[in-house]
Amino acid sequence: MRITRDILLKQARDFTEKRLKPDRNVTAVFLVGSLRPEDAPIPSALDIDLLVIYNGEAPREREIVKLSNEIHLDVKYENARHYAQPRELRGDPWRGWDMWDPLLLHETGRFFEYTQASLRAQFDDPENLLKRCRAFAAPARDFWNDTLFNPQEARPTRLLEATFQTANALAGLGGSPLSRRRMVSQFASRASLLGKPGTTASLLQSLTANPDPQLTRRFLPAWKEGLTQAAQQTRNPLLHPARLAYYQTALEEELNGNIPAAAQWILLDTWSLAAEENSLPPDSAAAWQTLCAETGMNPENLPARLSALDSFLDQVEEALEERAVQNGL
Repeated sequence: MRITRDILLKQARDFTEKRLKPDRNVTAVFLVGSLRPEDAPIPSALDIDLLVIYNGEAPREREIVKLSNEIHLDVKYENARHYAQPRELRGDPWRGWDMWDPLLLHETGRFFEYTQASLRAQFDDPENLLKRCRAFAAPARDFWNDTLFNPQEARPTRLLEATFQTANALAGLGGSPLSRRRMVSQFASRASLLGKPGTTASLLQSLTANPDPQLTRRFLPAWKEGLTQAAQQTRNPLLHPARLAYYQTALEEELNGNIPAAAQWILLDTWSLAAEENSLPPDSAAAWQTLCAETGMNPENLPARLSALDSFLDQVEEALEERAVQNGL
């Protein structure tokens, strides 16, 4: 059977009706993410992103619900207090875009109508746009500054997160945040549209010393084994068993795409998370350490990655300053 958007929407609505709507503390439920646009492509493995606004402290922050080997629900729960001041959402790069044009699946009262109307007013003003961009750039720069005095803080997970934040700081000048899974390829497209194509090379330099796609192919078996085992050892939703096909499909597509090095980002990002949680089997953990050495993520070579991140950040901060000057800010 061919999977269509209508079939996926029915799954989202059924889950909302059966699991979420009976909870009186659920203020609203939205479909967000890559499936939201009506013309969104339907990949062979995907997640259905739901945002649940909860009245009070939610029972969990995130929940993964497997629907099939290729499809799962990714449900994020947030306290309604984060949305109590819609005007402040204009400068929030994640919540602001989530509320810009989600698909409403359920609500009590008129939460959405009021929140969206207030949010959209002046959302695209340069001041709010730059505020969203700087919300990404600031923690990335803070991380880099911290490593000057505390080199032990330069763990792969933190370096990768800072690179993701830096990429989104520039991408925010042209639209919504990048998806984590497709970060590199999406960044390349956005940077080109913004007239900053050279920043893609800077992004890759901060991620790896060896972007050769053959390196990624060589480590794929150990990565897959490691994430399969890690999923049994941790409750981290990002490593849920249902997400392995989601990651692997994107990784293989990127390997065959226009920027094969983009696949290495998925490999490094997911594997580093499992390694930091000590949930990898010994063979996979050893392979991870070898990959770190070959990509410059090991302690001896991390200073070079940090230097590359500094250069990438400089370019992005200059782009933000240029936009500020152009708009008299």
